Amino acid sequence: SYITRTFSCCLGRRYALILTLMEVCCKNFSSEHGCSSESCDYELRQCFPCVYRPFKFFIVDRFPFIKWLRRYTPKCLILDCIAGLTVALMLVPQALAYATVAGLPLRYGLYSSFMGCFVYSFLGTSKDVSLGPTAILSLLTLTLIDGCGTPGDKESHTSCAVALTLFTGLVQLVCAVFNFGWLVDFIPVPVISGFTSAAAITIVIGQFKNLLGIDVYIRHDLYYSIYDLFKNINKTHPWDLLFGLVSIGVLVFLKLFKIHSLKLEKSLEPLHWAQKGAFKFLWLLCTSHNAVVVIFAALIGASIKSQFPDAKELPLTFVQFKEDRALPELAAPQINATIVQNIGWGILVAPFIGFIESIAIAKFFAQQQSYIINPTQELLALGLSNLLSSFVGSFPITGSFSRTSVNAQSGVCTPAGGIVTGAVVLLAITLLNPWFDNIPQPVLGALVIVAVAPLIDVKMVWTIWKVRGIDDLSLLLSFLLTLFLGITWGVPVTCLFCIAVVLYRHAKPRHKFTNLRERIIVTFNGGWTYSGAEYIWQRIEEDVFSDQQNEPVKNVVLDCADMPEIDFTVVQILKDHCDKLERKGINVSVAGAQPQVIQVLQKAKIPNLLLIGSLQAGSEGRNQSAF
Repeated sequence: SYITRTFSCCLGRRYALILTLMEVCCKNFSSEHGCSSESCDYELRQCFPCVYRPFKFFIVDRFPFIKWLRRYTPKCLILDCIAGLTVALMLVPQALAYATVAGLPLRYGLYSSFMGCFVYSFLGTSKDVSLGPTAILSLLTLTLIDGCGTPGDKESHTSCAVALTLFTGLVQLVCAVFNFGWLVDFIPVPVISGFTSAAAITIVIGQFKNLLGIDVYIRHDLYYSIYDLFKNINKTHPWDLLFGLVSIGVLVFLKLFKIHSLKLEKSLEPLHWAQKGAFKFLWLLCTSHNAVVVIFAALIGASIKSQFPDAKELPLTFVQFKEDRALPELAAPQINATIVQNIGWGILVAPFIGFIESIAIAKFFAQQQSYIINPTQELLALGLSNLLSSFVGSFPITGSFSRTSVNAQSGVCTPAGGIVTGAVVLLAITLLNPWFDNIPQPVLGALVIVAVAPLIDVKMVWTIWKVRGIDDLSLLLSFLLTLFLGITWGVPVTCLFCIAVVLYRHAKPRHKFTNLRERIIVTFNGGWTYSGAEYIWQRIEEDVFSDQQNEPVKNVVLDCADMPEIDFTVVQILKDHCDKLERKGINVSVAGAQPQVIQVLQKAKIPNLLLIGSLQAGSEGRNQSAF
């Protein structure tokens, strides 16, 4: 500390940050050798008060891994490895399935699954969140890239999807820098519920093509999709349908069996170590139900392919995953005017929806696990994850509720579990590349249907109706707009509607009129802003000049005891109406105003406006003064 203080005096403040870093290193060295770290920290704050807090903000807060790395233990390493492996077993088959939802080659689902895990491990503030492709963003990607090129032009669609990921990351980073995370507070829960349910229905109907084995182009809009499905229903492959239905049955059985086994485990406590091991194995088997079904389906598919050398004679439809290279190439996304024009305002919709998904999941599990997250840092981590993912051929990613739930149930200690998940995904891309061609197409459709079906939240409608039925209107509006106009219009239009409702509610200040013969009292319960200035005076003049008024009004009292603020427009209109009422012989006074309101009124210099300490004092004629 003495050395850094001396050098600070000699070199000046421009080198203060470097010296602070030296001090931190000395602090760590001192703690390792038995010195007091508290004294070092105290001297650091005293020597560099203008540098300590900025250093802590930009370094520690922006790199959260510094906090949990200090208390990392071998036990945390074991738990993080178990959780990361469990999530990876769920992520790999989901990534393949969500690539079909996005209308992209399957390998791009895997390319979207590892970079976000690595980046979030170092920058995320939630230990549970797992980034990667999700059903909602996959559907949004499909909708936005549909206009790029001709139908079935995979190369144009891929370039557009990767460019969308880049724009998503850039917009989220800009929002994080300017702290725009508060914008998501304008989206109420009913809107999110309606949007999610409609998107889930759209995804399920879109997967019927893979489930039925229909090998023709199906349009993506809901009504066109239903029409095309019924039009081509005669092209259904029976074996594809059977295989898909069996896969759905097995997936649902394993999910239900997991719930039953957890209840059985609790009812049989205390358990022997062998019983505990057996229940842990069952939990892992049921949690990895996606991987289990895909592995067995791939084995069956390989056996079928060996019996039918001619691909045209195959009874099942298989995925097309043929790729010469395993790992993605590191390259900048292709961006041009055509791609930007085709994406349109999806450049803003995709980052917005991605952040809503991720922050809602992070807040939910932070509340359950009793820890704190930083929304701005979450937005920064998500933006950088999308930005870097675009260089490895990813489509937009965000937090996944199902994988985050599995991560939390696996006992993850820190975000380092994402490093294990990303590493396993890279191994899958490298080692399992030849095996992906053996996966039947109906299995991926079954995975998507089972994954998104719980998102159709019918109970929420009844819950909202019991609490406040009028809010079901926003849910219904969001649901119908998303269902029939598409995902790119559903949320923005509904959000504008909700913002308009909020503005309408707060445009007119909360107030109460009291008519006491010769005196009218207006009691405010909240701020008085420009949007409601004329409305209040219209009400006052209606009462003052009303034909039903038995005695002429001589005083108008504005009770401002609960008014925290007042703006210039209100003051100017107040001044004009004070002059108007004074010519009619009516006095206007302000009662019980707070200091900040009094200060604004004094600066306005309204000579015919009286200040009253309280309503009681005004009625007794005491404590009156002009501004």
